[in-house]
Amino acid sequence: MKFFLFSDLHANNKALDNIVHEIIKLKPDAVLFAGDFVNMGEPVWFGEKAIDKFKSLKIPFFWIPGNNDFGRSYHKIQATIKSVEGRVAEIGNESVTGVGGSPASWSGQYQGENKENQIKIEGTFFISHVPPPGIHNWSKNDLHSPIVSNSKSQVLNSKQIRNNNDQNSKQFGALKNSNLDIGSKLKIKNSDLSDNRRFSDSPKVHICGHIHHQWGVAYLGSTKIVKLASAEHGHVAIIDTESLDVEFIKVGNRSVLED
Repeated sequence: MKFFLFSDLHANNKALDNIVHEIIKLKPDAVLFAGDFVNMGEPVWFGEKAIDKFKSLKIPFFWIPGNNDFGRSYHKIQATIKSVEGRVAEIGNESVTGVGGSPASWSGQYQGENKENQIKIEGTFFISHVPPPGIHNWSKNDLHSPIVSNSKSQVLNSKQIRNNNDQNSKQFGALKNSNLDIGSKLKIKNSDLSDNRRFSDSPKVHICGHIHHQWGVAYLGSTKIVKLASAEHGHVAIIDTESLDVEFIKVGNRSVLED
């Protein structure tokens, strides 16, 4: 199957039209959105317009709220297509779940992180708005293995990965056991953590956005991270659910993003 991925629309009408056109052209099996339909909860009408358009495509649409999706906008969108916050949705042989990025979600008002520990995320396509901690280097080309030999500045090489993992281990190792759940909300297995600090479950793929200018792939343990730049500026991606190959695209002119 093919999943269409995007994040951070930020009430941009032109971007919305371009994305809908691209989805119609590509005919993916599902569409996954990593949050921020609007800006600071406004305008409410844009969130309604966007979710109505995606619903009219009659393609499974999975989403989680970003840090800007709260208040009336959140409730209007949620009433039309329920988000995958704190629940698992099935499509074909794949499962999709996620966690919200709205401050209101974190406070327990909505279906956010307070329900995350109740679901099974192992092997899923997991959506969060904010990227996982400790991942700051991204490759602009897809990687078939977390260990690669290309040393170009935008591609992770094995030395960089070792350094990143060492840094991650130190950061997590400094956490007190009583506060470990703060660092493990995403439940992503990092194979370099000591046995008593490893996360119990790990998704197959973690899709995220939020930082508008960063896009590419990275790894945490066996989990493939797909970081999306902002759809507001035309950035989207397609992932093959079997090979996990990712194609980053600039919509509007259908250019494939490369180094």
